[in-house]
Parts: sequence; C-alpha cells; structure tokens
Amino acid sequence: MMDIEDLNSKAKKISNDLRELGTKKEKKFKEKNKLESNLNTLIKEANELKSKKSELNKGISESKKNRDKYNKEVQIGLKELKKIRDHYLKSRKKNKNFDKLKKDLDALNFRIETESLSSKKEKELMKQINEIKKQLEDTDRDTKTKYNALRKDLKKIKKLSDKYHKDLQMKAKESSEIFGRLTEISKEISSIKKEKNLTKVILTGLKDQINTLNTKLSSVLTEMSKIPGAAKNALKFSKPKDEKIKLTLGNKLDKDAILKLQKKLMRK
Repeated sequence: MMDIEDLNSKAKKISNDLRELGTKKEKKFKEKNKLESNLNTLIKEANELKSKKSELNKGISESKKNRDKYNKEVQIGLKELKKIRDHYLKSRKKNKNFDKLKKDLDALNFRIETESLSSKKEKELMKQINEIKKQLEDTDRDTKTKYNALRKDLKKIKKLSDKYHKDLQMKAKESSEIFGRLTEISKEISSIKKEKNLTKVILTGLKDQINTLNTKLSSVLTEMSKIPGAAKNALKFSKPKDEKIKLTLGNKLDKDAILKLQKKLMRK
C-alpha cells in the first residue's frame, strides 16, 4: 500500500492532468459551437439563394415564352412584308401606264434641268410633273399604306421581343451567379462538416480521458480515506477550514468528502 505522501503526490498530478484536459475540452467545445454557427449561417444562406433561384427560373421561363411568342409574330410579319413588296414590284412591271408615267416624269425633269425655258413654260412643265407624281402616288398609296402600317406594328412587336430577351439574359446571369455561390457554399459546408466530425471525435477522446482520470483520482482518494489522518494531508491541496468539505483534522475521508475534494482538485 502506498503511503500518504505518495497518494498525495499522485492525486495532485492527476488533478493537474484533469485541469489540462478540461481546458482542451473547453477549447474544442467552443470550436465546435463556432463551426455549428458557421454551418447554420451557410445553410440559411443556401436556402435563401435556392428560393431566389427558383423564382428567377420561373421568371426566365416566362420571359422566354413571351420572347418566343413575339419573335414568331415578327417572323410571320416579315414574311407578309416580303409578300407585299414582291406583289408591289410585280404590279409595277405589269402596269404599262405606270411605266409610261415614270418615263414622262423623267423626261420632264430632264427638260427642266437641261433646257433654257421661259418662266411660263417652266410652270407648265412643273404642273405636268406634279400631276404625274399624283398619279404615281395614287397607284402606290394603298400598297404603301398597308406596308408601312405593318412595318410600324412589327417594330413595336420587335421592341417587346427585345425587352423580354434582355430581361431573360439579366435573370439568367443572376441565376448563374447564384449557382456559382451555391457551389461554393456546398464545398464550405462539406469542409465544415468534416472539421466538425473531427472535433466531435477529439471531444469524445477527451471525455474518455477525463473519465479515466476521474476514476483514478477517485481510487486514490478512496485509498487516502483508509489512512488515519488522511483528511489533514488532503487539506494540503485543498483550502484550510473549507466549509463545503467540512473535514475534521485527524478523521478519515468519507465518500461525500471524497467527491467534494475530487471536484476541488479538478478546479485548482
């Protein structure tokens, strides 16, 4: 059996080891809490981004639908414009009167530009030119009116198509940026989870070591309790006149006193 001094020394060493392990455990516990806080923050951000991305995707789908609808209308309109133009050109070729009026107009313009005419004669020619122009305009009026009205409508439709296309591009860009951030968050979460699991393993190891040392310390204190005058020696590493332990010098340590002294030693 070990003497009281050896037991006293052993108890002090164990208590010092327990304090050191307790400090490590507290540090690791704080690290674990910080990791959990960071993890929760990232998960919250990820959920918010996923929700926002979902809304953006709905908007992208709607913008694409509208853009495609107006693009189709533009394509149909362009084909109709081509038909009107082709019909107009074919009509001009078939209309002999139109060609004659055009030649007469060119001839009159040529005379005014090249001949030396009296004021009266020039006025007569200008009158003829205006009359021919009016006839030409009357020939083209209906076709031009229809053509210009359709082209005006197509410009409005094209603006709508461009508007939805631009909106689609903006939303697609934002969605892509969110996807990039979600990818980063996923990697960060994975890394934190690994670190958290490792911290848990270390904490479990520290708890096991602490439990082992507590058992050893309890054993040492129990041995000390069997030795007369143990209380006096035990108080060498406890506070004299400790009201919580309430030991009487020269008495053996009872079970309750051992537990209180064990806690005392760990806090020192």
